[in-house]
Amino acid sequence: MADTALKLSKKKLVEGLSDLSFKEIKEIMDSLIRKKLFAPPKATTLYKQASKITKGNKLSESVAEESVKWARARK
Repeated sequence: MADTALKLSKKKLVEGLSDLSFKEIKEIMDSLIRKKLFAPPKATTLYKQASKITKGNKLSESVAEESVKWARARK
């Protein structure tokens, strides 16, 4: 059977995805990663962005550590 492709606006795509369960969205993301159509951000990129934000907002190291703990708890 041939695969079909649909063109959707971003708004329609978001509306469609919002009806899916977390597990279904995870399966979609996993298949995109396997097909190399999507690559999650690298740790070095995230570190650079976090450093820039921390220095730009003059946040202390303890605030950054607390933020990391909070983000990891949200997984």
